[in-house]
Amino acid sequence: MSRAVIDSRSQGAADRPTYQWEAARGGGALALRLFGALGRRELTRIVDAMLESGGSPRDFLRIDFEDVSHLDYRALTEFTSALQRLRNRGASIWFVGMSPYLRALFHVAGQGPALNRLEWRVPEFESEGFARRPAGISGATREEAWGKTRF
Repeated sequence: MSRAVIDSRSQGAADRPTYQWEAARGGGALALRLFGALGRRELTRIVDAMLESGGSPRDFLRIDFEDVSHLDYRALTEFTSALQRLRNRGASIWFVGMSPYLRALFHVAGQGPALNRLEWRVPEFESEGFARRPAGISGATREEAWGKTRF
């Protein structure tokens, strides 16, 4: 085996990326995807990256936790406080992709109320159930239902 192959396989957890920016599409939210197990140092780095991004404090930012395997619950108070300060300055920050395990860690850290303010929840009228079966028109798709609605 060549040395390059061995080196690429032996990279430690510190060498793995913890976040990745994704550009906003069509006027949508700027996305910050998080990866792996995140401790105090990584969460501080993520907040610093948000501050250094140079964007408007009124930007819409979606923080995606889908690929996060673990969060250090001891660092969540500081993390959510920093995000709340950004929101108080006018930023629109939302959490998406939270697993039940990650939600439980926020609650263990005493950050359940902060999580409730930060986690994006799909309004009921936009839920999958509505998209499949609009009220009053059984078996119809949303597009079919809108075509049958008269005002």
